[in-house]
Amino acid sequence: MAGSDAIEEVERELNDATRRAWTLVHSTDGRLFTVRPNPSSWSAAECISHLSISTEMFLPILRSAIEDGRKRGLKAKGKPRMDLLGRVLRWFLEPPTRSRVRTTAPFVPRAVRAKAEAFGEFANLQQKLGEILQSAKDVDLGKIKIVSPFDKRVKYNLYSAFRIVVAHQRRHLWQAEQAVAALRH
Repeated sequence: MAGSDAIEEVERELNDATRRAWTLVHSTDGRLFTVRPNPSSWSAAECISHLSISTEMFLPILRSAIEDGRKRGLKAKGKPRMDLLGRVLRWFLEPPTRSRVRTTAPFVPRAVRAKAEAFGEFANLQQKLGEILQSAKDVDLGKIKIVSPFDKRVKYNLYSAFRIVVAHQRRHLWQAEQAVAALRH
């Protein structure tokens, strides 16, 4: 798979996440969307909000890394590869959840929003993420490293970052679907 094919695959995954969120929003009663299935779990609204917060934190890091790669002359050559840490994190994040991990305070949703507002923000950020992804077609995503916005001690390459973002989205969309399903029973 060439570099542009790898980017198209990530773009498909982003689009799938947006469609999945849209389906959840439109198939769920407003109350079910905002209620936690139990006190220790997030509501569907909180899951979507967490994804929006996470994307907002990633966007400037991704933009800066792409620009840095251009300045350093790191041109795309073939299919990028995830680094080892990126592969491990992506595997860990894929649903179903293998274990729960508490997120750090900056990523915890502060307020429950109505489903249309939560989806609108998520979809807008997905579009921005897609634009950044498209802007990265000419740089070597495997050679550019970023620092994780979740933990400053963690570094992985830019291609891993995009794959981690979409795995993280699948994880929390699955969690949101599980929250709604639990409330329907």
